[in-house]
Amino acid sequence: MENTYFEDPEYPFLDKIQKCMGLFINLSLAFLLALLLIRSFELIYLIQSNNVPADLNKIIWEAVLFDILFFFKILPFLFIPFLIVFFGSNIKKASYWTFGVIGSIFILIYLLLIKYFSVALVPLGADLFGYSMNDIKQTVAGSPSMDTFSIVGILAVLIIFWLVLSFVNRKSFVKPKVAMVVLVLAILLVYNGLSALPPSTSFKSEFSYNLAVNKAAFFTEKTTGYFINSEPEIDIYAINYLEDDDATGFKRFNYTDSNYPFLRTEDSEDVLGNFLNIDYASKPNIVFIQVEGLGRAFSGPNSYLGSFTPFLDELSEKSLYWENFVASQGRTFASLPSILGSLPFAEKGFSDLGAKMPKFLSLQNILAKNGYHNNFYGGFEMEFDNQGQFMKNAGTDKIVGLKDFGSGYQRSPNGASGMNWGFADRDLMKKSLQMESMRRQQPYLTYIETISMHTPYTIPNQQQFLSIFEKRMQSLGFDEAKKMNYRQYQNIYSSIMYTDDALRYFFDEYAKLPAYKNTIFIITGDHRLPEIPMSTKIDRYHVPLIVYSPMLKRTAKIRSISSHMDITPSLLALAKHSYKLNTPSSVTWIGSGLDTSRNLRNIHNYPLKQTKSDLHNFISGLFFIDQDILFSIGDNMSLVPLNDEAKLNQVRSEFNQYKARNDRFKKEFKIMPDQLYSQFK
Repeated sequence: MENTYFEDPEYPFLDKIQKCMGLFINLSLAFLLALLLIRSFELIYLIQSNNVPADLNKIIWEAVLFDILFFFKILPFLFIPFLIVFFGSNIKKASYWTFGVIGSIFILIYLLLIKYFSVALVPLGADLFGYSMNDIKQTVAGSPSMDTFSIVGILAVLIIFWLVLSFVNRKSFVKPKVAMVVLVLAILLVYNGLSALPPSTSFKSEFSYNLAVNKAAFFTEKTTGYFINSEPEIDIYAINYLEDDDATGFKRFNYTDSNYPFLRTEDSEDVLGNFLNIDYASKPNIVFIQVEGLGRAFSGPNSYLGSFTPFLDELSEKSLYWENFVASQGRTFASLPSILGSLPFAEKGFSDLGAKMPKFLSLQNILAKNGYHNNFYGGFEMEFDNQGQFMKNAGTDKIVGLKDFGSGYQRSPNGASGMNWGFADRDLMKKSLQMESMRRQQPYLTYIETISMHTPYTIPNQQQFLSIFEKRMQSLGFDEAKKMNYRQYQNIYSSIMYTDDALRYFFDEYAKLPAYKNTIFIITGDHRLPEIPMSTKIDRYHVPLIVYSPMLKRTAKIRSISSHMDITPSLLALAKHSYKLNTPSSVTWIGSGLDTSRNLRNIHNYPLKQTKSDLHNFISGLFFIDQDILFSIGDNMSLVPLNDEAKLNQVRSEFNQYKARNDRFKKEFKIMPDQLYSQFK
């Protein structure tokens, strides 16, 4: 195509604009073709690598439709640099090369986002900006590296893009006036804020929705929302803002000081004491085991994927077992503050506050005031997610991390990137047992955090556990077709069975310690691992809670809903009412305590934060909202979309109450008066 308009000073300006638009839209055809080509490769690759969704036709239709919508929405942003170069350069083909370079950069980023999704099975959003550079480096190092197939695929797409771009640059397929209409339409789409993401409620599963989503559109919209927060502030102390108790069916907390938005009267009931043989003269030891990625989808009764945790299944039969329990977060970042402090999320998680972290009450510092010694064991870098700093601030006496293991312990095998997260779970258990066996001081609180059920899912003796995985599928009665589907995730399932075996080893050995008979064990997942496709929006939060102790006088399968936020309130209620320990009368708990009802119900309401940047989930009674979409909750945490504007407004109002208090806390970092903290420091 001859670019004579560059040299003709008499060329009318409007004609130049039209010519610019025509050239731009003409070149954009190559970009659109590249997007659709990438989408085709993505769907073929991911569907072959995972179970074929039942709603595949809908996925393909929605994917193509919203890809085209996203294409229109990004046109105005691509046009701006193209226009500048078109009028600002006297070099022929400068606009062509500008479009090609910008398009190539976009395509490369898009392909990397797809690569991320192919590993994590959740699209990357603004949570990228919630981590420090060191955290990102550690995460990348512990993840699968780019393989030859991925590199060849990226190069192939870029080569095809440039070939098509060169072809359309030599021919005129779009008239200037048509191009102008297309650009005006694209600008109107951007102006009206029409989302390029399909509605999630129309898909049969969370995996189906994630598969249909354009990964670049998801990243763009989540990032825009993260940096441009249009949500209005709410005055939590405005008259009539808080609804009456009768409107929601929940007992309101008695907030006591407007200077501290979460400070309230403590009134949690002791629901655990009735299940235990209480020795009033002997305070119980408490041992937490936070299992990385442990989800109800593949653990425990009625797990829809089948249970791959035979030891935990056995243990649950001798325990208090919460079937419908939820993690407070979709990643690890908030697990310690939620479980040990029932603390608000702040902006990116309470631990992320770092040096700005205010003094707070936790299970550790309250129990320390009552003579407890506190310990933490993790086989990874304590700097990740500021976990070491949080545990120190919480009042932990002994913190054992990656640098404290010494000789005689085995790190996880390296993944494809040549890196690993730290010490494998059995060696973590071995280290904790070795140190616990030397303990002479009781009572104590010990917290163990595992890591093996995390990408890259490399474990010691992996071949052995792959064989155990095969036997487990056989015992679950899988036919050959189902086995083939599950083998797509065989490294993940073998890691699950490895960690389950490490837990069996831990309990077998711990039972030999003198302190065992007076110990309460609490086992839960930090969140459900996402690399096996998820079924619903709440699936990522659905984890088991097991409370086991030789002191138990009866067991129970509990169907009522509770969360991480309820653990510390209930343990301290047990300490206060059954053991007469000194506990605070004012607290900042988000949760109100565990519910032990055998029936499906929920007497709580609280937020669930999926990532450091996303706070759009809230659970209230048997209702759940995801980005203003209302669901009803059924047994095994199933979700059904619900069209009930009154109920949506009620749950939204409760969510707004939390967000308003949290916004106040984010600005002032005030959680409690110094005199309250000083009573338990």
